[in-house]
Amino acid sequence: MSEPARGPSLAWRLALAFAAVCALVLGVAGVFLYRSLEAELIYRDDQALLGRLEQVRALLQDSDSLDALQQRPRLYQNMLGNQESLLLVNRADGSPVIAINPRGQQVPQVAPIPEQRSPQPADIHDWRAPGATPLLLLAGQAQGPRGEALTVVVGKQLAEREAMLASYRLRVYLAAGAGALLAFAVGLLLLRRALRPLRQMARTVAQIDLRSLDRRLQWRTIPKELHEPVQALNGMLARLDDSFGRLSQFSADLAHEIRTPLHNLLGSNGLALSQPRSSDEYQELLASNVEEFERLNRMVENLLFLARADHGQRLLNLQAVDLHELGEDLCAYFEALADDRQLRLDNQLHGCLDADLQLLQRALGNLLANAVRHATPGSTVVLARVGAQLTVSNQGEPIAPQHLGRLFDRFYRVDASRAEPGDSGGLGLAIVQSIMQLHGGQVTVSSDAQATVFSLAFTPSDRGTAPATAPSSA
Repeated sequence: MSEPARGPSLAWRLALAFAAVCALVLGVAGVFLYRSLEAELIYRDDQALLGRLEQVRALLQDSDSLDALQQRPRLYQNMLGNQESLLLVNRADGSPVIAINPRGQQVPQVAPIPEQRSPQPADIHDWRAPGATPLLLLAGQAQGPRGEALTVVVGKQLAEREAMLASYRLRVYLAAGAGALLAFAVGLLLLRRALRPLRQMARTVAQIDLRSLDRRLQWRTIPKELHEPVQALNGMLARLDDSFGRLSQFSADLAHEIRTPLHNLLGSNGLALSQPRSSDEYQELLASNVEEFERLNRMVENLLFLARADHGQRLLNLQAVDLHELGEDLCAYFEALADDRQLRLDNQLHGCLDADLQLLQRALGNLLANAVRHATPGSTVVLARVGAQLTVSNQGEPIAPQHLGRLFDRFYRVDASRAEPGDSGGLGLAIVQSIMQLHGGQVTVSSDAQATVFSLAFTPSDRGTAPATAPSSA
């Protein structure tokens, strides 16, 4: 048998998400720092060019002659400060006065700004040509010695700045990538450690079987976020333990209940076959067998009804039930049994109630049969209605408190020695409880020296589900 397909690891998915978030944060921070550095470098280069043009203009205006200026090239080189800068001073006819261009960079024609206007950052030209080094240029008119018109061009090659920014971009990429990898590795390690309690829980749950349903998961040593799932699992284990215990008890009780009529059948038939019998004796044996078969049949029908009710397979056929008429029918049915026990039946039911007639008749019948069976001779069994509650009360020996909570368990009897051939086999009250659960109500019992009272509490319900046939009354 092939293993079921496994989904992606939760730890891997969370670690990847953590790495993606870290990469995004580092990337955004890197882009912000890169843009800030680029803006700062552009600002500094622009300010340097603007200041340089003003300095050259002032120098030319204060000089005595152009020849003296031409004889001091080192002064201009020191003023420029590096090999990336250039300075060109030309006469009006285009002949050079000063030409400092360490790299021999080709310089395009740039329109100079007027002499009277101070240079602005907008006057700087960013010149980029295919195959050539990017260049910043600023040109302006100037006045030389004796008022000669000159043109000054200052510039700066951007190769160094471009290389610096490219190196910074690479570092940003490497930092974001390395940070994402580190975040993934650390996140995966931390998540695996954080998920260790889940693996321990899985191993603990895997070791629980039918013989150890009483085991519970320890939640005090696990993270707070897992407390609710662990408590839910413990609750499920408790319900499973209780259900399995009830099932085991039910199986044992069922085997015990079935064994008695089968033992009677085997014993009586074996005894009858041990020697020849008269026809009257055989007829008496068959009558006894029929009684045991009827007992088994009632038990099977009751068990089938309980099974269908537990699985929601019994739908309600709600209708307005005349309670007084129903009480009269039930009293008439149990009148002969009540007379045998010197009891009186008092029907005080009145009004109408929305319920399933067959199920309500069966529930009240089971309670009435139970009351007649245990009532004190000479007393009265009363059927009454109090609001939405229907009660069946009888006078008799009170039920001990330790038995009240188990009266509605299947096959449970307060005194097994009082079982009679016509009873429900310990299923009558369990059927009453299932019928009330189908109606959305409940059954309760109280018992003291004055009386034992069973109460059926109904809640309002909607009409209209498909009718179903119920087994005969127990």
